[in-house]
Amino acid sequence: MELAPFSPYVCKPTDATRHAIARQVMDPTDAMTDQIIDGFIQIIAMEGPILSSRLFTLYAKKGGIVKLTSHAAKRFFQALRKATLAHKISMELDIDVKGAAALLWLPSMKRVQLREYGNRGFDDIPASELGEVMFELAAESTDEKHPLYLNIAEFYGLSHLPKNAEARLDAVYKAYLG
Repeated sequence: MELAPFSPYVCKPTDATRHAIARQVMDPTDAMTDQIIDGFIQIIAMEGPILSSRLFTLYAKKGGIVKLTSHAAKRFFQALRKATLAHKISMELDIDVKGAAALLWLPSMKRVQLREYGNRGFDDIPASELGEVMFELAAESTDEKHPLYLNIAEFYGLSHLPKNAEARLDAVYKAYLG
């Protein structure tokens, strides 16, 4: 099983991006919402498929927003809704033990793309990607949970799984192999 390279979206906030994103968050007009959508599409084009939580965090960081406020999150959800209704962004619910998360990809992309770990956190890897890796590794070796989870860590080049990974892997295991 081969992994595609993970290409992280990198953007350092500038005065211009800080001002633009602050205006987009505060101004609910269609023009500002469309600007948010354009920014989302740029990020998804680099990192997609991507979880909504990571997309929102990356977009907020572009504007110098350190912690995502409820107002900014609401605006981002509004923009995401508009983009999905216009078929600019495809979306489905992702398995998430912390709450609801959406898997997002552009219509021109495959829904599941196996990629290197990159600079993502374990929680940023879509469940569909983890599920595909899990399914392939189980077919190659074992479908017993603990050894399979260790194989996943090794597959992604990790010496061990992060603390929060087991609960997420349990949910993915149940959905894909359970």
